[in-house]
Amino acid sequence: MAHPVEEKRRKIEARGRIREFVFGVQDGLISTVGLLAGMQAAGSSRFVILMAGAASVCAGAFSMSAGAYLSSKAEKEIFDHELEKEAKFVEQEPYLAQEGLLEALHREGLAREACYRIVKLMHEQKSVFVATFQEKVLGLGSADVNNPVKGALVMALSFILGGVLPLAPFTFMSLQWALMIAVVLTGAALFGVGMFKGRLAGQSLGRSGFEFFVIALVATGLGYGVGFLLERLVGMTLPTV
Repeated sequence: MAHPVEEKRRKIEARGRIREFVFGVQDGLISTVGLLAGMQAAGSSRFVILMAGAASVCAGAFSMSAGAYLSSKAEKEIFDHELEKEAKFVEQEPYLAQEGLLEALHREGLAREACYRIVKLMHEQKSVFVATFQEKVLGLGSADVNNPVKGALVMALSFILGGVLPLAPFTFMSLQWALMIAVVLTGAALFGVGMFKGRLAGQSLGRSGFEFFVIALVATGLGYGVGFLLERLVGMTLPTV
């Protein structure tokens, strides 16, 4: 059985995935419902809307997961490089490193005499000293920096989940009702995701959910408006036979 502190650390690191989850679901919902609204306003058929929506969900999932992987990988590589570089600094400049850690501990409220004793004791264990120096002096903790593969998978799956939800009504309902239901589902889903984020962040559930809901309405309205304007512009420029 894992130690309670270690278990708590794993939970905190797992909750770090909320960034990819929220980003993926939100983008999948908003981009898909905006596309569907715009295409319906432009007079597209059910088949065209479904094909374009499915293609958009797949392309978005691939693109978002690739972006999440590359960004997380770059962040991790930079983070690991900084850790390695500072470990060499501690090795090459031990007195400067000790002085830096002493000052960092003193700024946190420890008496200078206690700082001297702690730094001296830690310096006898190189790995402990290096880890403490990196965290206290440089702000580089030892927690897991977003695993690139996990981040990419969470982003892809959450984007697909968000994209399929508003697309589903277009498979079996009339287009007019399908869009209305898609907007309702999108708003409800975003409100739920916002509440979930608010719960984890210790914020007001209603306020956090409402923030996501408003974003959904604005995005859908913009998508519908763009499609409506394009239909009018194309209709005005096409020659009549």
